[in-house]
Amino acid sequence: MNVWLLATVIVLIVAVIVFVGCIVAVIFPLKNVITVILAHMQGIQKQLEGIQTQAIALTATMDKMKTDIDYKKQSFQSVVQSVKDVGTALNELNDSSQKATTAVVKQFQSDEEKQAQVKRWTDTAISLLNRKAN
Repeated sequence: MNVWLLATVIVLIVAVIVFVGCIVAVIFPLKNVITVILAHMQGIQKQLEGIQTQAIALTATMDKMKTDIDYKKQSFQSVVQSVKDVGTALNELNDSSQKATTAVVKQFQSDEEKQAQVKRWTDTAISLLNRKAN
């Protein structure tokens, strides 16, 4: 029985050696593949870092632009409000001048002496212009 036991042990040792050889034969090429994959991953990681840096810079630029646009929008709105206020002021001034003109015209129309003075001054101015023209 020793022979059979010895043969079994030898077969078992050979099987283990073949098994280890197969594992080495499979794993050793995988090492190269894994090394290549890791190199690619490191390259991708460097690219992602560059993209992240650019994204951060782009976000900062966008924030500055947003701040600038908000400032310009507020400035423009204040200009628009000022223009509206000027329009309102001009309307009020127009109303006031119209009231004053109406009051002066009414007063002038009711005062015949002032009408006569205006007529004399107008006639005098026309005659002076006519003399200069000749």
